[in-house]
Amino acid sequence: MILKKEQINRYMRHIIMPEIGGKGQKKLLESAVYIYGESVELLSPLIFYLAASGIVRMFCCFENDDGYDELFHRIRDFNDEVIIELIDEQEFINHKHTDKLGNTGFILNIFSGDLCLLKKIINKIDFSPMIISIHEKWKIILQTFTNMDDLKLFAGILSDKSINEETDRTFPKNLNAVAASVSGSLCSIEAVKLCLNIGEAQKKPLYFDIMSMEINSSENKCDYYINKLYDNNHEITSDDAKKLSACKILIVGAGGLGSPAAFSLAMVGVGTIGIIDYDTVEISNLNRQILHSVSRIGMSKVESAKIFLNNVNPHTEIIAYNMPLNSDNVTELIKDYDVVISGVDNISARYLINDACYFAKKPMIEAGVLRFNGINTTIIPDEGHCYRCIYMNAAGSGLSCAETGTLGPVPGIMGFMEAAEAIKLITGKGETLKNKLLMFDALNFELDIFTVNKNPDCSLCGKNPDIKVVEHHEFICENKNDNNK
Repeated sequence: MILKKEQINRYMRHIIMPEIGGKGQKKLLESAVYIYGESVELLSPLIFYLAASGIVRMFCCFENDDGYDELFHRIRDFNDEVIIELIDEQEFINHKHTDKLGNTGFILNIFSGDLCLLKKIINKIDFSPMIISIHEKWKIILQTFTNMDDLKLFAGILSDKSINEETDRTFPKNLNAVAASVSGSLCSIEAVKLCLNIGEAQKKPLYFDIMSMEINSSENKCDYYINKLYDNNHEITSDDAKKLSACKILIVGAGGLGSPAAFSLAMVGVGTIGIIDYDTVEISNLNRQILHSVSRIGMSKVESAKIFLNNVNPHTEIIAYNMPLNSDNVTELIKDYDVVISGVDNISARYLINDACYFAKKPMIEAGVLRFNGINTTIIPDEGHCYRCIYMNAAGSGLSCAETGTLGPVPGIMGFMEAAEAIKLITGKGETLKNKLLMFDALNFELDIFTVNKNPDCSLCGKNPDIKVVEHHEFICENKNDNNK
C-alpha cells in the first residue's frame, strides 16, 4: 500500500484525480518547503494550505515570529503529520538539496512578503526552484523561478529599484491579510504543481490587483508591475475599516469555500460573521477545509468553525446556525445581514440563495470549484445578472468534488476572493465582479474575467419572470457525504 488508510481518507479528493493519484500524494508527503516571509499571521493561510495539500515538512523564517507557538499547535491539530520548525535567515539562505532533517525529497522555496523584505535577501539566494510572491496592500506579483539565471535576472531588476519604505499609516494593517491570503493559496497551488510536475508553472510575472480586478500575466514586464504596486487607486482607509467592524456577513456553508472566506473576514475585523451548515467534520474534509481539525472530527462544522475563528479574532462575533437551509427559513436568516456569501456545492442550494437574496435585495457572492478550476461572481439584485441568468435551466446538482476531486487550495483562492468581494461591497471601494465572471484554471495558472449580461428572459429577474416567491427546495446544505462546500 502506497499510503496509510488515514492518509487515503484524508487526501481522497486528491487521490481520485489522475493528475495526482496515490503516488503523487506520496511524493507531496515526502517533499519539503522552506518559507521566508513577514509574519506568522500573514503566512498562516499559506502554511495551512500547504499542510492541507500534504506538503507537511515546513521550515519557516519569519521577520516577526510572534504567534508561532499558537500556530504550531493549530497546524499540528489540523494535520498531525506536519513537521514545522522555525529557522533563521542564515539557515534559509544556506540550505541546499536536503531539508533540515536530512531528507532528500523534492525541496521547494517560497518567499511571500513585501518588496522591501524581498530586496533584503534576494541577492543572497543561490538556489531554485523558488516561488516569489510580493504583496502590497491589495496587489500581488507572483512568479516561479526554476533556474538560477532567471532568478539572478530578477534580482538585478530589484537591485536597480528605489523602494519607498515608509508605511502608509492610513491603510489598516489587518487589511494586508486579504492579499496575503490570496497569495498563500496561489503559492500552495504552484508548490503542488512544481512538486508533481503537472500543469504550467508561472514563469512570467502574474500581476493581480484585487481591488481593481486588473489581472495581467501575458507580458514579462516585472519592473513595470513593481512600479504599479505603489499606485493608490481605490485606497481603503481607517474609516472603511470601521464600516467593516460594524457590518454583518452571512456565509452559507462551512466547507472548502466558506472556510477561507470566514478566515479572511475574521482576519480583517468584520464585526459579525454568521455561518450556516448542517454537516459534521470528517477527515476527508481536511484536504481543503482549513477551519476544521482532527480533534474536532464528529463536531458540527459551524461549532468547529466558531472555535477556529474565535482564535483568529476574538473581537469578531461568530453566530453559528447548525441547521439545514431551506425555503422555510432562508428569508428570515438573511434579513439581518448586509452581504450573503454562498459556499455550497449544488445547483438547488445556489438557486435557493440566489432567489432569496433577489427578493430580499441582498447582495450575494457566488463561487464554485471542481478539480483544478474555480469561478466567482458577485450578484446585486436589480443592478445586473443573477445566478439563473448564468445557469437558466440547470437540472440536478451536477458533478461534485466527491466524484471528481479538487485540489485543496483551489477553493481557497475562490473563498478568499469571495471575502474580498464582500469587503469591496461594504466599503464601496474598488471594482466588484458585478456583471462579471472570474474563471481560474489552476493547472495553467490563468485568471480571466468575462462580462456577464443580464438575461432578459431570466425566470427570476427578466422582463416577464415566472418566479414570484422563493420556491421550495429539499435537503439544502445538508450534504453529509458530499463536502465540496
